[in-house]
Amino acid sequence: MCEGLEVGMYVHHHGSGHAMRAGALSAALAKRGIGTTTLGSRDDAGIRLPLDREAVPGADPTAGDALHWAPPRSAGMARRMAMISDYLAGRQLAAALPDARPAVLPAALHVDVSVEVALLARLHGTPVTVQAMPGDRRDAPHVLCHSIADGIIAAWPDWVPLPAHLEPVADRVRGVGGITRFGGRDRTTDGADFAPGRMRVTVLGGTGGGDLPDGYFDAVAAACPDADVKILDAAHGWVDDPWPYLCASDVVVAAAGQNSVADIAAAGARAIIIPRPRPFGEQEATARVLSDAGLALVPCGADEDPPAPEDWPALLDRAPNADWSTWQTDGAADRAATVIEGVARDS
Repeated sequence: MCEGLEVGMYVHHHGSGHAMRAGALSAALAKRGIGTTTLGSRDDAGIRLPLDREAVPGADPTAGDALHWAPPRSAGMARRMAMISDYLAGRQLAAALPDARPAVLPAALHVDVSVEVALLARLHGTPVTVQAMPGDRRDAPHVLCHSIADGIIAAWPDWVPLPAHLEPVADRVRGVGGITRFGGRDRTTDGADFAPGRMRVTVLGGTGGGDLPDGYFDAVAAACPDADVKILDAAHGWVDDPWPYLCASDVVVAAAGQNSVADIAAAGARAIIIPRPRPFGEQEATARVLSDAGLALVPCGADEDPPAPEDWPALLDRAPNADWSTWQTDGAADRAATVIEGVARDS
């Protein structure tokens, strides 16, 4: 934690992308002398929060559709929110600092993502920035969340049309470009153990859920004898640093998650995007933008069956050689940090 201004970073527990994005933003804020504390349920969170998944059978966790998740009489929910309140009131910070230093109120909280946490922060008088998400989010909880946010960071390029749910708050939205943990990193292929003389293909997995048939990409690899297909996922083994594989690949295959797309864009790789079903049509919306812009080949919709394995040799040949600089990953985390710093200093 740095001396001076302190900003909280709330990280949703589903998938790894939210944490990776928070790491990139924290690094950008640190360069400005702004300290950050992450709040979330991952082991590496600065303040580790209990999960709130349990709900009383028959009880309404949405408060009449006004919220997304606030299960009544949930011990996990109560403890989680109490710990966040403790942080917002400065007490967690006071406990972590030398006795001679007073409690520090966070100057802002960046929320990625939770309607309920954004509301909690604002009710504590803490300025809030929120991470915008793709898809159709005109439901009441999202409308409320965006209406109380002091700043809204959209991790897509500034040329992407504003989604309908953000039009009422357009003056607070900043399209900063794709935020990637690899921003500004030099290209390298060291450690990418592809076989020589074959097309190099990386399948970039994630932790947000697969939704593809078991063994699907193994069947794809078997159907593409001229390609060396590296599958980076839980079943085949995670790679702590996939950057060399992204840089070395002729084609990268991934779902349409925001972080995967930003990582591919940073590497400038040819891409095939297989969107998967997600709430609010999140990945479908991102895949549509990529396809319309000619940045990636999108051979199926999120609710459609993926291509048959025998179709993949032709798909690999069709992946476009696109200009990924248009996804604006260069400097994206710093542009997002500008939004957060502005809210932290001025609100």
